[in-house]
Amino acid sequence: MQIKITVLIALCCLFLTGCAASNIIEDLGILQSVAFDVSESKENPLKITVLFPNVSKEGRYETQTLTANGKSTHDTFIKLQNLTNLKLVGGQSTILFGEELSKKGLINVVKTFTRDPEFGTRVKFAIVEGKGEELLKKKIPSIPDNAAYLYTFMEKLGNQNRILNTDKYRFLRDYYDDGIDPVLPVFSYKGENIELKGLGTFKGDQYVTRLTLSETLILNFLSGDIKNGSLMISIKDKESGKNEQLFLSSINSDNDKKVNTGKRKNMTVEVILDLKGSVLEYTGTMDLSKEKYQRQLEKQVENYLITKSKKLLIKLQKFQTDPIGIGTVVRNLLSYERWNKMKWNEIYSNLNFKVKVKVDLINTGKSK
Repeated sequence: MQIKITVLIALCCLFLTGCAASNIIEDLGILQSVAFDVSESKENPLKITVLFPNVSKEGRYETQTLTANGKSTHDTFIKLQNLTNLKLVGGQSTILFGEELSKKGLINVVKTFTRDPEFGTRVKFAIVEGKGEELLKKKIPSIPDNAAYLYTFMEKLGNQNRILNTDKYRFLRDYYDDGIDPVLPVFSYKGENIELKGLGTFKGDQYVTRLTLSETLILNFLSGDIKNGSLMISIKDKESGKNEQLFLSSINSDNDKKVNTGKRKNMTVEVILDLKGSVLEYTGTMDLSKEKYQRQLEKQVENYLITKSKKLLIKLQKFQTDPIGIGTVVRNLLSYERWNKMKWNEIYSNLNFKVKVKVDLINTGKSK
């Protein structure tokens, strides 16, 4: 019995030693970021650029980029592997999609990450205005590591704004759900900064339009309940004509959607927001310690949100993209047969939207 145990321990040690030997950190190129673009080659239409840290045996650290063109994702990765003596492996990566490729469609690329166990669950997706390759290779004095900077940037965005919390699972979930469309954050690299430009919305797997940062905030309120959110808005004073700045914090917002499914041609969707928040900053002239002016300011915020929401909904209908999930709400109210017979894309483009907003400013003590 003792001999058997000894042999088993020896085999385990041999197995573990073999695993460790094949994954020595100096022999690995752990991908920090991967950029997918359209190449200029018709024969090899996909361009992939990878960025990874290169740690020498002396302990020196530097980032390295490699680029190759191929017929498919796997074909191109094989070519990349042949450009380095390191074993390229996935890690906590940021995956960037160039603008042109995003408009052509991303599903064939995205599905690769679900099949490849090398890429972990914390992979982040984003669109780049222009080419993803150029963003990865761009030298920015204030940013020593573009890949690490992007990953922490996107982690922060996801914590602050639910709609910007995008990974491969959410993208695929929304793509395969026939009642909602995916979204991805959009970055640019003009000048000396990497800048968030807004939110890219999709029709299926194709990028169709970019929402501005202010539109992205409105979309966040329209998409679901908000806990501990914030909102900065500019309101024009009726008497002076000047723009007053109002910053609301500690926002809790309840979201409800009601659908009149009786008439297909004139289907109406009512979006109802009930928002409570505190005034952190207000540059206007009203004395918010008086209830009269509090109610007046609440009405101004309500009108602002209603106007901006309606404009956003019209824009989404124009591009036939549904990142809010209106289709999911409608589908859940119908039978399976009726939903399948419904020409939802056509109906969505002609929906009548109503927006109701109730705002309660529960704390105005920090204003001015």
